[in-house]
Amino acid sequence: MKIAILGAGALGSVMGATLYKAGFDVTLLDKNIAHLAAIRDSGLRVDWDDCTEHLMIPAMEPEQSSQVDVVILLTKTLHSHSALQSIKAIIDAGACVLTLQNGLGNIERLLSMVPAAQILFGCTMTPGDLIGPGHVASHGMAYTPFNALEDNGPAAALAGSLARGGMEQTTSALSQVWQKAAFNCAMNATAALGEGTVGDIANFIGQELADSIAAEVLLLGQTEGIETDRTAVARQIEFALGAHGAHKPSMLQDIEAGRRTEIDALNGYVATRGAELSVDVPLNTLLAGLVKMKEGKTA
Repeated sequence: MKIAILGAGALGSVMGATLYKAGFDVTLLDKNIAHLAAIRDSGLRVDWDDCTEHLMIPAMEPEQSSQVDVVILLTKTLHSHSALQSIKAIIDAGACVLTLQNGLGNIERLLSMVPAAQILFGCTMTPGDLIGPGHVASHGMAYTPFNALEDNGPAAALAGSLARGGMEQTTSALSQVWQKAAFNCAMNATAALGEGTVGDIANFIGQELADSIAAEVLLLGQTEGIETDRTAVARQIEFALGAHGAHKPSMLQDIEAGRRTEIDALNGYVATRGAELSVDVPLNTLLAGLVKMKEGKTA
């Protein structure tokens, strides 16, 4: 199976490396010229828990890619349309697209450009850090639940092969997408606004308020007919607050770099959809507005 990683930053490169090591024909697609050049010159350097490897994975800009069976979309959500447009010919020729992006609304974004029978969706808890051009690190356990959008069609036919690459095909994939989004809504916006680490969230925001932010997201999901596990999300928040104190969430990194954030796919999505469905989500609405204010002043 030929797989292209569209958005080969930290996470995309780690995912590509994992699939490459599992025996798949992988190509990394990105717009970061320095990153691509370093990979072509010396291979992708990956620091794992137990070793460092240099993997000679093909790396190029999206427009240069040949036909593949599956495209794994890992760009930021705000770049989804332009990224998919850059590989339109590949999609039109039958490639399936698996979105593992953060946030909510990713399936809807794909449906505007990809036939439903070619769509897979999920999320990933794979850790990834970009150390420098051509150099990433991944430490800790990885878990990637996913499923095909339709039970029949090319995406469903490919799902079993993808599962052999270390991902888990499961009917609970949509529930886990919402649970991860609830966790991110609780952590990312608060870190961005407070300009602090996960440890700062533990010290100044606390578990109870973080749980309340996540609970609004899960309530919205319940209104949409999505069954989720509030206790599991609370445990995930508790673990992060206790074990990942030094971590700086990506939304804060974006603010510091003057980049647009993914707020519209997280708290912003919850605020907008909550208003549409008359679901009360005041904490997420406030956080979304404040992040957009901050984003406007730094971008």
